[in-house]
Amino acid sequence: MSTCNLCGSAELTSLIDFGAHPVSKHYLLDPSEARENWPVSLAYCEACGLSQLVDSCPPEVIYDDYVTLSSWKPQPQVQHEIETVQRLGNLNLGANIIEIGCNDAMFLEALSRAGYKNLLGVEPSNDAGEIALKKGFTIIPEFLSPELSKSIVEHHGKFDLFISRQNLEHIRDLKGVAASIDILLKVGGLVLIELPNYDCNLRCRDYSLWEEHVNYFTTDTLTYFLSLCNIEILHKEIFLFSGEGIFAVGQKVNSIKSSRDYLPELRKQNIQYAQHWQPFQSKINSYLGNQKAAGKKIAVYGAGSRATCLINFTGIGTFIEVIIDDQPEKQNKFLPGSGLPIVSGESLYTQDIDICLLAVNTEHEDKVIDKHKSWVEKGGKFWSIFPPSDRLIPIW
Repeated sequence: MSTCNLCGSAELTSLIDFGAHPVSKHYLLDPSEARENWPVSLAYCEACGLSQLVDSCPPEVIYDDYVTLSSWKPQPQVQHEIETVQRLGNLNLGANIIEIGCNDAMFLEALSRAGYKNLLGVEPSNDAGEIALKKGFTIIPEFLSPELSKSIVEHHGKFDLFISRQNLEHIRDLKGVAASIDILLKVGGLVLIELPNYDCNLRCRDYSLWEEHVNYFTTDTLTYFLSLCNIEILHKEIFLFSGEGIFAVGQKVNSIKSSRDYLPELRKQNIQYAQHWQPFQSKINSYLGNQKAAGKKIAVYGAGSRATCLINFTGIGTFIEVIIDDQPEKQNKFLPGSGLPIVSGESLYTQDIDICLLAVNTEHEDKVIDKHKSWVEKGGKFWSIFPPSDRLIPIW
């Protein structure tokens, strides 16, 4: 029996079974290449309200070599986050700082440029961790655990700042993370948390979940999680990043009261989200099927995990000619599951594409459209398939 990643309760209500699918970042070199499928099943915890995947792909399959590096994706929020922590915590340049899931050390580099010297990273992925090491940072190549945290404190002392950016959504053992924060962080020390905002999925009927993200936090469930390690939130905000993100800064105190008054409303929203899945799946297939029947050629712009999974979950790959991506590392490969070819933007013109479904982050849509003005001027139509865009295809 599965238990909640956050509170350990067995009171998990099944929401949506998306079926079994391959890991979205494991691109194919040949469309017929075999990949193992893993369940993608969303559940809701009745005890704490965390939505989560159950019985999903083991982390060692996903993170042995992670493929995607932090520095590949523009992150304009970084400087704002550092300045917010400096303002709230008055951290001196000798502060002891740790980042878990530091990837290729992109954020540690930003801290280093700001003058901070005592920086430590924890990164289990071989490829990303090697890059971080080559940049000169001290990196521990393991998954975070209370046992590892005790060892870190023995060698490095307690920390003034604990950082987790786009990381908590990946970790099954959230109770272990809470215990680790309690071990690693000084009383009065700060945490900087950044993660996807599941409130946006619920509000906008966004079903582009994927196997890496086993936890789906709202602002309420994040607040509850932080209360487990006596973290009082000092600042939180919502921002555009891969849909919507939550950015929060908290401070460790001696004790804090937790509340779960949010549960009835959050449960209602999750049930409604689940009820809309099959109608959404039917409508998007019908809409794209009608377009193809009318002679329209359809492409998707963006070969990221959200696109791969949404295509596989809905089964719309049969209506799509190609996947367009500007990143050379992904081109001339194929999407796992659908086997669709990944090509450059030139295919909009050479393959006479009529409709292009934007599967890039909302904040990057204008850049893509501006890049292909001539295609639009010739009658090409961009529709988005990623909320919270205001260009969503009509079935939304």
